[in-house]
Amino acid sequence: MKIDQKLLKIIYKYFPDNKIDPSYWRDILKTTKSFSSMYHLSSMVKYYVSYYSDYGSFNLSIILYHDKQAVGIMPLMAHKNKNNEWVLSSNGTEIVEPIFKKDTPQKIIKNSETKILNLILDLSKQLKIKSCQFVNMEFFKLSNWYLKILELSKETFTTHHLLVDLSLSVEEIKLKFRKSYKSLINKGFREWKIKVYEIVSDDQFEKFRLLHKSIAGKSTRSVESWKIQRDIVNSKDSFVITVSDKKDLLVGFGLFVCSNKIGSYAVGAYKRELFSKPLGHAVQMKAIEILKSKGFQWYEIGNKHLKIDKIKPTEKELSISFFKEGFATDVLARHHLILNITSEY
Repeated sequence: MKIDQKLLKIIYKYFPDNKIDPSYWRDILKTTKSFSSMYHLSSMVKYYVSYYSDYGSFNLSIILYHDKQAVGIMPLMAHKNKNNEWVLSSNGTEIVEPIFKKDTPQKIIKNSETKILNLILDLSKQLKIKSCQFVNMEFFKLSNWYLKILELSKETFTTHHLLVDLSLSVEEIKLKFRKSYKSLINKGFREWKIKVYEIVSDDQFEKFRLLHKSIAGKSTRSVESWKIQRDIVNSKDSFVITVSDKKDLLVGFGLFVCSNKIGSYAVGAYKRELFSKPLGHAVQMKAIEILKSKGFQWYEIGNKHLKIDKIKPTEKELSISFFKEGFATDVLARHHLILNITSEY
């Protein structure tokens, strides 16, 4: 029996009714009271499966049913890393919490969470995974799911994240910017053409991919993963902001993903020879304006990298983090844990 069939067999042992219906998945995200991130989007799981496909990857996501009604979702995937070892995650790195439909009884939630944890342990043993990393995506409280696994964990740690509080007025947000950014933003809008794409053609998105390839010096991921990102834009879960010169030559872009109450900066590329120019400044300002106009509560710009981080950041990551921090109104902590997979469970 092939490995994917073995994994699916384990899933159906715990969730015999599992059937992925995109409309059910989307409905749960729209009606949940819980905090959901871009990693809870089914399209993003599909993206990460494609991203890691060179090493081998499978989408193991689950829709949770009760009395034949969809009540919850669990984004899950398995992929091999560069060391040819299997990793179980929601985004290539760690496992996010399941999300449930509004008004789902606590008894059903607890029962489902127990089954999901046991499933993760069984899948890990099948794949000879020694440990799994979990994250509590909610910034302001620890979920019952996370607390349950915390009791069994080997290690915990925090990461720090840069956010913009979109409940503030645009004027209040600007007051919290790094002082030098205000003139750079204005200059960026004067010198460059800033355009927003909420629907993109194949040709338009191919230009974004080729610019990224040119700047990186190589293709960093599959063409298929770029096509999935294009589909995410066209499904209204994402948008792109481009920067062009006066001759309409594309010199940079940023892609932003939206889920529930939060928008996130997913990927960006800007011509290196123009780094001294305020390309990214205008893009970030435009993203803040768009997300606020759409009614989102938060904009997550990215990580605040520190030299004391568990995974030591590169100088480039520290530099990018410093740039992003100039736009943040808040720095919030996110909690993570590592669970050893042992025969005890």
